[in-house]
Amino acid sequence: MSPPRFDLIDRPWILVQRHDGTTAEVSMLELFTESGSIARLTGDVPTQELAVLRLLLAVLHCSIDGPENDLEWRRLWRDDRLPIDDLADYLDHWRHRFDLLHPETPFYQVGDLEPAGSGRTSLAGFIADLPVGNPYFRMREADSTDRIGFAEAARWLVHCQTFDPAGIKSGAKADPRVKGGKGYPIGPGYCGRYGGVYARGDDLRETLLLNLIAFDVPYARFDEDDLPLWERPPQTPTIEQRPGVDGEWPSGRPLGPLDLYTWQSRRVRLHFDKQSVTGALVCQGDKLPGANLHLIEPFTAWRRSRPQEKRLKQPLVYLPKAHDPRRNLWRGLASMLPGTAGRSATGGDALTPGVMEWVGHLTERGMIPADRTVEARALGGHYISNESVIEDLVDDGLTMAAAVFDHDRPDLAAAVRDAVADAEAAVRALTALAADLARAAGGSDGVDSARAKAADAAYGELDGRFRTWLALLKADTDIEAARRAWQQDVRARMLRTGAELAEQAGPVAWVGRESNGYFLAAPLAERNFRTKLRKALPLASPRSEPPTDSSAEEPSSD
Repeated sequence: MSPPRFDLIDRPWILVQRHDGTTAEVSMLELFTESGSIARLTGDVPTQELAVLRLLLAVLHCSIDGPENDLEWRRLWRDDRLPIDDLADYLDHWRHRFDLLHPETPFYQVGDLEPAGSGRTSLAGFIADLPVGNPYFRMREADSTDRIGFAEAARWLVHCQTFDPAGIKSGAKADPRVKGGKGYPIGPGYCGRYGGVYARGDDLRETLLLNLIAFDVPYARFDEDDLPLWERPPQTPTIEQRPGVDGEWPSGRPLGPLDLYTWQSRRVRLHFDKQSVTGALVCQGDKLPGANLHLIEPFTAWRRSRPQEKRLKQPLVYLPKAHDPRRNLWRGLASMLPGTAGRSATGGDALTPGVMEWVGHLTERGMIPADRTVEARALGGHYISNESVIEDLVDDGLTMAAAVFDHDRPDLAAAVRDAVADAEAAVRALTALAADLARAAGGSDGVDSARAKAADAAYGELDGRFRTWLALLKADTDIEAARRAWQQDVRARMLRTGAELAEQAGPVAWVGRESNGYFLAAPLAERNFRTKLRKALPLASPRSEPPTDSSAEEPSSD
């Protein structure tokens, strides 16, 4: 009897959402063929979306060996469908490398992987929504992981290579790094430290093309030796390494985006019977250098690290900028926009994700209309306990006109950046009010808590308002009028929230008390708050409102 097979090209395994809101599993070839009728990728957890997208982009790039330049990309964009004949021919040629259960070259796995010791094959450490040691992150019952279907296992396999937490793994036999039967930490999966960002279009076909960067751009350097995993010799448990200041990583790699899109952060071997997968041996794989991948990795923003420059003795060191699940996505939007953190600013403190540079390039060259909307999607994991536990996932998006990414419209990007700064300055004024009210009501106890609660309430109040304001910003928008309208909206909402805080402070705060040589009372705190708000939002203050005597302000530690 022939062994079981699960061909990822023709067997349904990728989760998608159609335009009517229904979800379905589709094969890889079906996805490319029907991409225009599919709204978006989805997954068992949000981060599966980014992991699978990168895999699909590698297939699409390789199937057309491009696009080489703007002209080739424009042809793809103008066609009604993706180049299905090229895709089908390419996938058929490499079909033997896309079999999840192949006895020698199983997809994204090592066929002869064996544990150095007893080994662990539990699915609990393989499936991200049931991580070991963190039962509060569960999205299923523990006894439901005795076995899973081949389709679900394929999705978790791609996700494991991309977002698997760090920590000690089973040691792989023949891996020289193994000590005492254990594989010691090399960090999370290759996107675990990224603040993953990509551009989403009106359907999956548009999404794939908006992230299909041409080979001739300077911020995603494709090389002739840059190949995806299935075009390379199959990986073995033995890992060729070179030493470096930042640890050890595979010699000479990564070679480019295609190498990174299909990076094998883990050596994995699925265990299965004829019906389903019953376990997974997960061992350490290829360690990814932590610094200066900004010229070949386009799906994250970058931050300059001067401490690492001193440590590594290099003039410029850029590290990926991870998402902070405690901050609204729009508060960090400036780092995504070419007009405020573009790649032309060599030596700058931040670099825009390459895919956002690409969207700006497409707009600048007129290949997509300036006023068509593009969603900047943000996906990522937040890790704790030395990156060994996924504490939270970031899943957010901001819809805006493509013109906001245009390199030739830095005024629009600056308006967005300044609008975020307006909001943050206004929130600082509000948190200072909350702190003063807490002191006036009863001393320093609870001041930090009062600030934090006020900030949470304020950003929650402004979140939807900013998203609406951003979505209405167009190429022909009167920027000064838009900024004034935004400041007026922020002012009105902060004044209302401030009044609520003062009312909640109670009669003790209205009577007031002495603190550090100053008299504190709710009326004085409110007056100081209005002064700070006027300075924070100069375009919003009514011109008839008399100035406040700033000498009466209570010094605050905020």
